[in-house]
Amino acid sequence: MLKIRNYFIVFAVVVAISSAYALVGVQDAKAQAAGSGAAYTDLIKRIEALEADAVGNVTAGDITGLKIGFEVRHRFENQVQFPIALGTASSVSVNSSTLQRELSYSYGAGGINNPAERGRRVDNEFTLQRVRLHFDADINKNVRGFIKLQDSRTFGAEQGTAGNLGRTDLLEGYAELRNLGDLNPILTNVGLRVGRWQASYGNDRLIGTLNWANQARAYDGGRVRWDNKKNAWIDVFAFQVQETNTGAASGDVGVVTSGAATASTVTEIGWLPNLLGRRDEVLYGVYSQFKIYAGNVFEPYFLARAISLEKDVASGTLHGSTEQRYTAGFRLDGKDIPGLGGLDYTVEPAWQFGKVDYAQATTTTAFGGLTAKNFTSPIQAFAIYAGGGYTFKNIPWTPRIGYAYAFASGDERPTSGSAKTFDHLYPTGHAQLGYIDFIAWQNIKDHQIHFSIKPTKKLGIDVKGHIFSLDEEADSWYSVAGGTGYGTTAGVNRVGADVFTDPKTGLTRRVEDDLGQEIDLTVSYNLFKNFGVVAGYSHFFADDFIEDTGAGVDRGSDWAYLQTTLSF
Repeated sequence: MLKIRNYFIVFAVVVAISSAYALVGVQDAKAQAAGSGAAYTDLIKRIEALEADAVGNVTAGDITGLKIGFEVRHRFENQVQFPIALGTASSVSVNSSTLQRELSYSYGAGGINNPAERGRRVDNEFTLQRVRLHFDADINKNVRGFIKLQDSRTFGAEQGTAGNLGRTDLLEGYAELRNLGDLNPILTNVGLRVGRWQASYGNDRLIGTLNWANQARAYDGGRVRWDNKKNAWIDVFAFQVQETNTGAASGDVGVVTSGAATASTVTEIGWLPNLLGRRDEVLYGVYSQFKIYAGNVFEPYFLARAISLEKDVASGTLHGSTEQRYTAGFRLDGKDIPGLGGLDYTVEPAWQFGKVDYAQATTTTAFGGLTAKNFTSPIQAFAIYAGGGYTFKNIPWTPRIGYAYAFASGDERPTSGSAKTFDHLYPTGHAQLGYIDFIAWQNIKDHQIHFSIKPTKKLGIDVKGHIFSLDEEADSWYSVAGGTGYGTTAGVNRVGADVFTDPKTGLTRRVEDDLGQEIDLTVSYNLFKNFGVVAGYSHFFADDFIEDTGAGVDRGSDWAYLQTTLSF
């Protein structure tokens, strides 16, 4: 992490020097050639003058373009048995001789596993509101500024006005320098952006904006882009995803040391809970796009995520998970290929490698027991999405039919050996593997059937079907929140197992990997200019894995929503 920060500091210094050079202008370079002392003095005076100008040196008349945008979005949702309000396992252990994960559970008095409670209906409904206001200013051909404010809230959640300011935030705010070739021909077609913005690459499968969520996602950092404005661009970026050092006590890493046992008990032989501690998280990499034909692009990329503690901990001390995860892949996407009519396609394979360090219990033991220790595992994971469709442009309602397959590796022995669970990083998961948001691009196999029609210019109808199974039933069933479980169960719907004890017969049976099926119906209508309506319904049919790991409960879930959006 220290090296990454050093590189980022050097990057920032270069940016600052380049920006100062742009403000001073080419005349300073000429003055420096005549006398470096005079040029330096002039530079200092100009910088001081800019800092002293409290009201700014740009008037509305100087701005070549100022765009103001506004959005108000409301969404009502109704969730039934959501997320999967089913029975849960009471404990998972590992057989020391076979290394199989073994699941056992009890009905529990009053618990949802209890046969008397299986008719319980878990129903939740709410209304979300999101308001956005943005200002996009082209100060001149070299300088651009962008600010987007967002207020996000749930109807009735605040019970008054006391929390009104707590939902308003800066979603985006960045400065952008363009046409850096005006400084030096070497920088032709190069631009620079620094600040916070909603970065998005490809189809948001690995790095996305998550705009479906009421809060959405933004990234803090910097980006250098080379763009020839014709058929190619390349981004080099670095984002600070998490920084926990601000305001924290020195060395506060949240470690668990020998003798620091609490009332908690480890019931699963595996990663110890609550050991995340105080961490830093950085994402950096290269993403590029090359147009191989009109409407067809090739996008190779290399991404790196580094998760580290704030300081080193003593040897043998239990610590939170750290990680160096590298993702290499490409996306091939296109449509309107000559001779192939309405065919469209997308192929995206991705490989992950690196290492992860984490604390692990070697036997069922008290939380601070001496049998727990730290491990290091190499990352060996793979995922692919491949899909295609055909749009019948000469048929009324222009129907499109398609098929896609999504795969992401799981780990058959998640408590030992290599870390083989693919991590989907920071996606807009809602758009990928079922709109009900139960599934992540992790430890999953998904066969998708797509069908859509457009009866009128304003009306669109889309239907998608999914058949889900786990790559490895011993690994976890991950929710759309993702994560890979090292040191936490965040993003995990349910921990898997190889075998379970049937509560009805007492016999040991193998856990099946069939997860479930989902159907999604979406209807969109542009009611007026700048005002649209979207409605949707999804049903999830629970299958064998859910029944095996849920005390025999296999009911599904329903979700419906109605959303309106006003924007200009």
